[in-house]
Amino acid sequence: MRRVPYSVLILALALLLLTSCEATKGLKGSLTSGGDNDLFSQVPAEDRQEVRKAEFDLKVAEEKVRLADFKMKLVPLQKKRTGYEEDLANKYRKKAAAAVDLAKLEAIDRSGLGEKEDNIKTIADLKSKKLRIEADMVKIEAKLDTTECRIKDLTKQIEEQAEKIAGMKMLEGQEEEAIESPSIDEEKQKEEKVDTSSVEEGKTLF
Repeated sequence: MRRVPYSVLILALALLLLTSCEATKGLKGSLTSGGDNDLFSQVPAEDRQEVRKAEFDLKVAEEKVRLADFKMKLVPLQKKRTGYEEDLANKYRKKAAAAVDLAKLEAIDRSGLGEKEDNIKTIADLKSKKLRIEADMVKIEAKLDTTECRIKDLTKQIEEQAEKIAGMKMLEGQEEEAIESPSIDEEKQKEEKVDTSSVEEGKTLF
């Protein structure tokens, strides 16, 4: 009897598994895509209430995800703003320190103390240093203002998104209440039936 090579058996088994997987994928695709939609279109409207509720819950969940994304974008902006505020505070400190050194040296020069040429040179250097610090502060303030505007815009989006979700939840509650409680027309019909029955009973008595 001729023996089948072991490698051939392995290859045949692999092909069998691959074929079965592809068949399973095809079956799942037919059930979860067009097949489901075609079948669901035949479901009576009164039996679709749970589906509508599930779809509404999905929309609310998607809006919550969007809200979370807005909040995530806000975090790095707030961190960046804090960094700019820290940089600006350090520049204010350096500017104040340079102003103190400049005031001292100018007072020394006015008093005729020290070397005149050295005083003039050092005073000029301190003024230049102070101007550079002020220029840096202007740049930082511009970045801080821009970041602040972005934070305000994003905060407004977050507030509007939160209000939208709250409105959707309120609408859902109203719809459920409308479904559970009888409508005004139904109440009127009940009252009319009661009145009609009372009149008929009165006629019977006479």
